[in-house]
Amino acid sequence: MAKVKQTWPITAFDAVGIRANQGKFVIQGIDGDEVILEGDFAARYPRNLNLGPDGRWLKLYSTWQHSDSQFTLQLPKSKIWTVDIFSGRTEVKIDNLQARLHTWMGKGEAQIENCRGAFSVTSGNANVRMKHFTETETPAIPPLPREEHHISIEEPESWGDWEEWAEWGGEFGEKFLRKFFGETGWSDRGISIQTGKGDVNLEDIDIKSCYLRAARGDVRIKQGRIGALDMKIVAGDIGCESCLPAGDWLIRANRGDVRLSLPSDTAARLDLTTRHGDIQSKTPLVRVTRQGPESWHGSRMVGTIGAKTEGKIPEIDITTLTGDIEIKTESARSRYSYTSENEQPMTTNPASSTGAVYHSELEILTALSDGKINVGEAERLLRELKK
Repeated sequence: MAKVKQTWPITAFDAVGIRANQGKFVIQGIDGDEVILEGDFAARYPRNLNLGPDGRWLKLYSTWQHSDSQFTLQLPKSKIWTVDIFSGRTEVKIDNLQARLHTWMGKGEAQIENCRGAFSVTSGNANVRMKHFTETETPAIPPLPREEHHISIEEPESWGDWEEWAEWGGEFGEKFLRKFFGETGWSDRGISIQTGKGDVNLEDIDIKSCYLRAARGDVRIKQGRIGALDMKIVAGDIGCESCLPAGDWLIRANRGDVRLSLPSDTAARLDLTTRHGDIQSKTPLVRVTRQGPESWHGSRMVGTIGAKTEGKIPEIDITTLTGDIEIKTESARSRYSYTSENEQPMTTNPASSTGAVYHSELEILTALSDGKINVGEAERLLRELKK
């Protein structure tokens, strides 16, 4: 094992590239203006160990076949970083960081907390846990180091039918990544997750877009706001609680149940289809019998949740082949509890003269329509909401 302890000034590079056959990596955001690296890099031969800046990248490479690296990398949180991890078997924990994060792993665990930016993971077998994450703009990716090897990898959308992909997706990542090291693809989405096997847990997130593919594993989303959501699961259950749709949601499940508990201030159109399963909803729905993807044993139901509003409202389109769909509402509550240091919350919850708390423009306008508040108070609450 090669023990390492090094520091660099914050201006030395803008991106970090990590290559190791397997390892445990901790990446933390810290105060100050120095990058600090401390840990062990396994390498039987010196030529297999490559540590240090190259162009605008910090290269942390340990490419010996049986390497097992363990280190902590501390990055100043005042800067937005690019972090690229490429490993056969990895346990990675990233905390309190502003970054564009991208991870390719054959097998492992990814834990992201208190971060801002964009996040992408592709894995044959991995559990992904993300808590307190906000999508923000990230800078352009710096040019790759001069001697970086390039491997052309197609985007997942071009791999063919998603059910066919699922059959071999569980083995692809681990076999491929253990053999090769090279350039990885990047995504402009807030969150992009593709796994052959593993559970995905997202909690307290505020993102404009989410792309999620999983062959085998459960997905749990709790608290937050999601714009465009594109999710396809082959075998596993989907649960979403206290998350506000801020854009269209497309959810597809082959074998598994889908349960959504939406905030009461949600306004959206619902289109629910199951081939072999039941549909349960607290919101009145209309059964569609002549149009849409309905089979002899299935059902398709459509409807609208929330108060009527002018303009376009989000579409929630859910289809399961074998599984139940359940839709219910819950009392609205603060969904955007996480904010980075020195940043104002994305929304406030102004109170009326009666003490009632409102979380959105829709709730305020509904209260005005119902006569619970007057025009003057509605105007005041709307101004406070936008602060």
